[in-house]
Amino acid sequence: MRYARYWVACFLLLCLPFRSVYAGPDFLFSDDRFRGKFTTENLDAIIDEYELFDGWYWTTEAEVPQTFHGHPECPGWTSTSEAHGRRSWLNGWYGCRWPIDHVRSAAPDRGGYAECFAFAQFIGYLLSGEINPQGNWTFWYSFDDAGELRAGDIIRTEYKYKKKTYNHSAVVYAVEGDDVRFMQVSGGSNNLISIGNGFTDGHYQNVTSIDQLKQLKGVRICRYIPKE
Repeated sequence: MRYARYWVACFLLLCLPFRSVYAGPDFLFSDDRFRGKFTTENLDAIIDEYELFDGWYWTTEAEVPQTFHGHPECPGWTSTSEAHGRRSWLNGWYGCRWPIDHVRSAAPDRGGYAECFAFAQFIGYLLSGEINPQGNWTFWYSFDDAGELRAGDIIRTEYKYKKKTYNHSAVVYAVEGDDVRFMQVSGGSNNLISIGNGFTDGHYQNVTSIDQLKQLKGVRICRYIPKE
């Protein structure tokens, strides 16, 4: 009888919701104002609203609640060298993470995604409402299969540097014929934001033409297609 009660207790424990066992951060952020509008004009509205300007930085101080509008010293999760100086975002400032609500100074590399990947995920969420767009949107492994690019597409590539493999994500910002421009963050440049320039990873620099983009290695094109 004693053993029976023991196994019943174990069974009830296993039936408890996963959240009660795993004390992970809740995802509380919501903003559907830009949803469903895959245009450069809508991306410009996002840039203005969240202050994701070209030449600013996708950074935040540790232990600060991340509401995506930051706090007085870090508007829109960004900072500028003019406003804060080089030391500000190198000492105690970290690349923003998604979709968690804090960056921990003790382990800034733990929890959520950061830098270029987090930035693309954030933009994708605003456009579609999907928290993990690069994992759940429709995707292709070649530009020929994906067809014409459109604003809001997320391009992810793979490259090698000093025998190590890295990835880079960027959001298509504008397409005019054969000319493609991107919005992206560079982790190698202290999370510098680039708007309206060519695709840049650790191997290619400022790629803007379709023919050049087709030379990217390990490419994955992610696009939001509403489920019927």
